[in-house]
Amino acid sequence: MSVKMVGGENLPTSDVVQLLASHDTLAKKLTCYHIANKCSTNADLALLTANLLLRDASDANPSIRSASISALAALPGIEESSVRAVICALSDQAAMVRRAGAVACVRLYSHAPQSVLNCGLVNALYEGLRDSDPIVITNCILALDWILQDEGGMVINKNIAHYFLGRIMQFSECNAVYVLTLLLRYTPKTEEELILLLNALDELLSSRAPAVLVATAKLFLHWTKDHPHLKKDMLEMIQPSICKILGRNIPEISYLVLDFLSSVGDIRKIFGPHYKYFLVRAKDPGYLKTQKLKVLPLVSTESNVCCLIEEVKPFCSDYQSFRGAVSCMGVLAHVSPAAHKLCLSILVILLDAPTERVVIAALECLHNVVPTLPVESNHVCQSQESAPSCMGVDTDHSELDESASHPSTSADDTKPEPTLTLPELPQDLLKAVTRALCRGTVQETAPLLVLHVLGTLAPYLESAPDILQRMSSLSSSSESTHASLVTAAARIFLARPAQSQLLLAAILAKALKTPSAQVAAHAALVYSGLVEDPTHAACLLRVDTRPLASTDRENERQMEKE
Repeated sequence: MSVKMVGGENLPTSDVVQLLASHDTLAKKLTCYHIANKCSTNADLALLTANLLLRDASDANPSIRSASISALAALPGIEESSVRAVICALSDQAAMVRRAGAVACVRLYSHAPQSVLNCGLVNALYEGLRDSDPIVITNCILALDWILQDEGGMVINKNIAHYFLGRIMQFSECNAVYVLTLLLRYTPKTEEELILLLNALDELLSSRAPAVLVATAKLFLHWTKDHPHLKKDMLEMIQPSICKILGRNIPEISYLVLDFLSSVGDIRKIFGPHYKYFLVRAKDPGYLKTQKLKVLPLVSTESNVCCLIEEVKPFCSDYQSFRGAVSCMGVLAHVSPAAHKLCLSILVILLDAPTERVVIAALECLHNVVPTLPVESNHVCQSQESAPSCMGVDTDHSELDESASHPSTSADDTKPEPTLTLPELPQDLLKAVTRALCRGTVQETAPLLVLHVLGTLAPYLESAPDILQRMSSLSSSSESTHASLVTAAARIFLARPAQSQLLLAAILAKALKTPSAQVAAHAALVYSGLVEDPTHAACLLRVDTRPLASTDRENERQMEKE
């Protein structure tokens, strides 16, 4: 029968009563657990075993007392007797019984909440917080948090906060983490109190237990959120312990520490010199590789960023972490000009990768690496002249005639502004981008990304109108893809009006006739912006129409020859 009870099978009520009345301690404990699990569906079982359980609650054996208290708390219909037994258990001499009494409060609350709230059990649990046994304290905290969840959980005041910190070293690692997490609900009222509490955390900040160390650091940051200068001191204190933990190469613990560091903010001054502890290893599981790749930019400096990029490079083709590695490399590229140049050279290789998922990740990285520069209003003259004609709209020259009649606006009196140019990109990179954008599998897998990159890099790509022509069939796809096609066409037109004006007119005409109201409205907005004010449209579309640096140099050479 004991085997059947352990397996969760139903037993005749008479057999259960017989086992409960035996003098075998193990049989009694198993029977109590069986009653606690089955009494909610068997009313006769609760009625026939209640008296025996009340008798066993006063047994000389603490194991039997604790088991009977757990079973009594689950019995329906005898709440008053159960409350008295639980209150007695919370003040029992045996710590085992007091632990069971705190847990029994939760079980009793699940089917008789008013009995728990109205019969003094909450006050008894608060008294249990001063118990000599740390496990009893933890069980009382858990019970109070569950019972008072509608009121926001257990209340943490000044006395309780100082009391918990004073005894925190007595708790096990798991229980200490729970108590430290609970203390996040409390905020020190004065500077003096804050100093006292922070001094109490000093010993915990050197703890060898990783979970306790992280929980303490989180509590420290929470209490010092109005004193950000103290964060550096705390990070310097925990830096040796963090590096030791990462040096052990235990994946689960390393992930816990890295997840915490990713939420701290700028840590490069403290952990930058120790970046080797954060490097990705080939044997790391996938989740740890991803987390390390998120943290590496946080420890990057101008002196180590190129080394970090070289370390990340092999993982750009890794099946588990290629996306995180390419994204990490894109973030590292912004640290220094050397890192930016190195990242672009690696992207040339990735853009020609045989698998489209790596190519797509490289295109996403390229979009973050290549800066989108602001538009200068005095460099869109060509677009202003071409915009009305390409739409088939008559141009009104009255404003031009009026402006020409005023001497103040003549060309002789206008002071030329310095010409700004777009940064030059390597030709091998532009060729690799063109090849990637022309791949049919990439266009089918990530059409929105291809259209966005095509529009953004239109000033650099001479073949942008041709690629867009091949993708014009996407107008029959989803609404978002069709709208992105219109946006890409407008961006390419603003950068290369002579080559793409007819293509833009065709795409806009088709979009304006589409049954989708969203696409038609977007096309109408783009059309009106191009007709009325191409400069404003360029700003809205985030297109830079300034000349490339290489084009300026060619023009200068031509003028010198002449």
